[in-house]
Amino acid sequence: MRLKMKLNNKWSYIVAIGLSVIILILIGVRIAKYRSTNKTRIAQVNIQEERPLDIVFGNHDAKLSIYMYSSYSCSYCTLFFTDVFPELEKEYINSGEVKLILRLTVKSNNIDIQNAMKTAVCINKYGNYEYLHELLLNDSKVVVTHEFRDMVNSFIDKDIYVAECILGNEAEEYLNKNVQDYETLKLKGTPTFIIGNKIFTGYQDYEKFEQIITHHLNESNLPN
Repeated sequence: MRLKMKLNNKWSYIVAIGLSVIILILIGVRIAKYRSTNKTRIAQVNIQEERPLDIVFGNHDAKLSIYMYSSYSCSYCTLFFTDVFPELEKEYINSGEVKLILRLTVKSNNIDIQNAMKTAVCINKYGNYEYLHELLLNDSKVVVTHEFRDMVNSFIDKDIYVAECILGNEAEEYLNKNVQDYETLKLKGTPTFIIGNKIFTGYQDYEKFEQIITHHLNESNLPN
C-alpha cells in the first residue's frame, strides 16, 4: 500500500513538472509570436522612415531614433516633456546620438484641434516651432480660444508656405497617416514609444529610457 502511494505521489510529481514545462513553453511561444507580430506590423507601416512633417528633436543623422506617438491633451505626454525630455536632451540628443521623432496622433472632429495640429506640424517645417510647442504643452485647451485662432490666421497671412501646408492636403494627410499607424499597430494610449522593433506603451521614466538607449547604442557599436 505504501509503495503504491509512493508511486502515485511520484507520478503526480512528474505530471506536475511536465505540465509546468509545457506551460512555460507555451508562454515562451506566445511572447515570441507577440514580438514577431510587432516587428511585422512595424515593418508594414514603415515606422522607421522620417516623413517631411515629422517633428524632430535632435540631429537627423543620429544613431538612434525614438518615435513618439503623442497628443498635447495627454497628461503623461506632457509629463514626459517636462520631466524626462530635458535629461534625454542633455545626455543623448545634444550629443547627436539620439533623436526624438514626435508624431502627433489625435482623433478628433473638433475643427480647432484639427487646425492646431496642422499648424503645429506646418510651423515646425517652415517656422519656429519651439514657442508653439511650449504653448501647447502649457495648456492644450488654448486651441479653442479666439487668441489662438487669431494666431493661426496670422501664420497663414504672413507665410504662403505655411498657408499652403495648413489649408492644403499636406498636413491633413500626414496627421491621418499617424492615426493610421496607430490603428495598424494596435497601439493603446499615448504616449507610445517605438525604439528599434519594440513598442513601449505609456509613460517611461528617464532611467528606463537610459537603459533602452544604452542597450541600442552598444549594439550599434558592435563590429559587423
